[in-house]
Order: sequence, then C-alpha cells, then structure tokens
Amino acid sequence: MTIENASSEPKLNLTAWPSAEEDYLDIEGGGRLFTRLVKPSGTERALVVLVHGFGEHSGRYGHVAESLAARNFAVLGWDLRGHGRSTGMRGHIAHSDSFAKDLAVVCDHFRRPDAPLFLFAHSLGGQIALEFLEMNPEVCRGAVIGSPWLRLAFNPPIWKLTLAWVAMHFWPSFAQQTSKRRERLSRDLDHLGSFPDLDLVHHRMTARLFFASRAAGERVLDGADRLRTPLLLLHGDDDPVTSHRATCEFFERVGSPDKTLRIYPANRHETHNDLDREAVLREVGDWMEARVGGGKGETSNTQHPTSNVQ
Repeated sequence: MTIENASSEPKLNLTAWPSAEEDYLDIEGGGRLFTRLVKPSGTERALVVLVHGFGEHSGRYGHVAESLAARNFAVLGWDLRGHGRSTGMRGHIAHSDSFAKDLAVVCDHFRRPDAPLFLFAHSLGGQIALEFLEMNPEVCRGAVIGSPWLRLAFNPPIWKLTLAWVAMHFWPSFAQQTSKRRERLSRDLDHLGSFPDLDLVHHRMTARLFFASRAAGERVLDGADRLRTPLLLLHGDDDPVTSHRATCEFFERVGSPDKTLRIYPANRHETHNDLDREAVLREVGDWMEARVGGGKGETSNTQHPTSNVQ
C-alpha cells in the first residue's frame, strides 16, 4: 500500500487519437455504443479499456491512448450512452445500473483470454468502473481511477437541487445545465482547446442521472472493502468538481492489498490533462507494466503526502 505526493513534470501535448478501428456495439434496449480500438505495433501485452467522465467523450483521450499504445497495450475507447457518438438522450440514463452494465458488455466483447484487462477511468467513469469492480472483483488485472465521482467537491445551488428533486418525481428526464468553465478541469486551457470534436462535449444532466450518480457514489464508498482488484487512485488536491477527500476516504476503506493513492498538488479535475499530465501518464504506464505479468506492487510501505489532505 503506497500513498505518495506527485511532483510537477514537463507537459505532454498529444491530443489526436492514433489510428484506430472505429465501430458501434449494440446494447440492450436497441442502443449503440461508439467504440475505437487502437492496436499496438508490437505484441499486445494487455487491453486497457477507457471509461470517460460526464459530458465528455472518448475523443478527449487520444494522448492517453498514444502513451499506452507505445508500451504495446491495446487501448479501447468508447462513448457512454448519451455521450459523444453513442446513442441515447444527452446526459440521461433510464436505469441506475445502465452504465455499469454497458461497461460489462464492452469488456466481454473486446477482452481476449490471453491478454490481461486493465481499466483507466475518470470522474463519473471512475464511479462506474469502481461499481463494476466491486461486483466483478476478478475481471481485471488492475484499474487506474482518476478523480472519481464519489462525492462532489461543491454543493449545488439549493434551487437546482429542489428543482431536480421535484422533476425526479414528475419528469425525471428534465435536464439542467452544468458548468462550462474549463478552468475547473485543468490549468492548461490551450491543451483543453486542442482536442478534436469539441462540439461533442455536452453540459446537461437530467434529474435521474444526478440522483442516480449521487447514490452510486455513496454505494461505492460503502462497498469499498469488497474491492480486491489492484488499484491506482489519482486525484488533484485543487479539484473543484469531485472531492479528493472522498477519494482518500475510499482508499482507506478499499479491501485490495495492492492499492496506491497519488495526490497531485495544485492539479484540478483532470489530472491526465493538467500540467503534470506527462508524469501522470508515465505513472499509469509504469504501474500497469508492473502488473502485466500478475505481479503485485508494494503492499505495506505507506508514505504520507506532504500536500494538505484533510
């Protein structure tokens, strides 16, 4: 078990996806999930399934895919239902377990019996991945979870909560606008503006999705002791979107003996897109490589971060 504080590194600026096989995957209910698969130039060592956050899409993870493919990992990006190029109402789910079920379908469809499976998940995607892993502890060789939505780092305006609560009972697909302020995500606005398909990002969340996600975050926290998958948790201590303190609480509860928490000082919500992104992606790749052969990382050495985590 390791808790470390990360330092600033030169930034990586690769935002376009490498050459990928694009397709659609049919899911229950007649929906279709957009997928893109990058195969490495060398022998495939493992498959990494990306799970993006709320409002965004897999196209914003090209530099992540590039970094992992360079290590001979195959990388599978997919758009959540209601996001990106996938079908479904923007920012809405009909059932609280829809996302986790979709992740199970994606993993079952693309995984190979002779290659380990890893997850790289962010924010809402981190919540989805953790819920999936608590229910399926033996599926993955390891998971990297960035800035998971366990609890929010802010209190939504009371009028928004009240409106959403009323809508949940009478019009659960009623949507409200979410923040468009990019500075909440990263200190590098030029990098954020360099992504392809910026028009596919949306800023709307329905009452059902909000309350389902808030409840799921608490369920994940409560079920942390059931998680046995090797785990690398990443969070910035200046994240104004999701609570890094909740991530620290989750880390302490996690049942896996192979768990590492990395707190990046001054980083905001998207550590893989902030000024320290080169260090983050190097840490991710090194961590996965150490577990490709089934080996474990450190399980007993605990180093407390110097950043202020309360």
